[in-house]
Amino acid sequence: MGTFSTVELAGSRSYELGQIPGESSMQIVYLIKWTPATTEAPTEAEVLAACPAPNTRIPSGIYSGNVYLKTMVIRSVNIEPVREQAYTFRVTVRASTRQFGFSGQNDFCTCTRATVVRSTSLYRKGASLPTDGTVTFSGAADIGGSAVDTNGKAKAYEVPQQLVTLEIQYDRTLPSGSPLAEPPWATYTSYVGTRNNATFLGAPKGTMLYQGFQTAPIDSNYYRLSHTFLYDAWYHLEQIPAPNPSGEPFLTAGVSLNGVPILQVAHVVYLQKYDSFANFSAIVTAAQLLALTAPEPVAIA
Repeated sequence: MGTFSTVELAGSRSYELGQIPGESSMQIVYLIKWTPATTEAPTEAEVLAACPAPNTRIPSGIYSGNVYLKTMVIRSVNIEPVREQAYTFRVTVRASTRQFGFSGQNDFCTCTRATVVRSTSLYRKGASLPTDGTVTFSGAADIGGSAVDTNGKAKAYEVPQQLVTLEIQYDRTLPSGSPLAEPPWATYTSYVGTRNNATFLGAPKGTMLYQGFQTAPIDSNYYRLSHTFLYDAWYHLEQIPAPNPSGEPFLTAGVSLNGVPILQVAHVVYLQKYDSFANFSAIVTAAQLLALTAPEPVAIA
């Protein structure tokens, strides 16, 4: 049985570096030569087995300790016979990566914001908001402010909000050969309904709520992940009237409208539905956020 020998053509490597999340690629050209034991020609199966295969890492002789090149994955392989030499094949390999790594490039992260509003009941106008939106519902003190309800009927108020979407990419494989397989779905899900425990994307503590994620594969290696957050100027609080035994608000004498006295809610407290705080660094890393806080390239002075 014959054997194959492989020689990389000198000066055959070429690179095309793209902006993430697009691909950066390299091309390598080999000559693969069959040396028969007798006179037999190699079978097609033997030729294919001797060549690099798609969806595999590039050979160690190519990356040679280079961390960035280790992220390259072979995408296509072109095999052509060299007519001038018997049993010789020209093999062109294209490998690519979506990983950042060469000089002057941050990780990938984009931020989309949209203004929305939340319609809520307003019993008191000008009431102070508690620090971080943290309240104790049982035994809570009255929130203060000026009463604006009419006989216990609240006014409608629109709280300013922002719908914030962060888009990142996730490499489900590692060059070291220890695949992460899937993004940490359970971790992401555990953050749903929690508020930021520190300033996040410029939002003060307690104003940003994690709502969840969406994901879709880009290719066999990468996922595109979208994380959705909701900023609320009221720290996601609601004004709740203290009820009497029948469940209706306690009312007391209030203002007069055109000489007609009306009743107004006697005691109003804040309700916080989202009590838990979380550090969102397990969702979006500091390195990814650099793409937002320190965008590149830097302007030329």
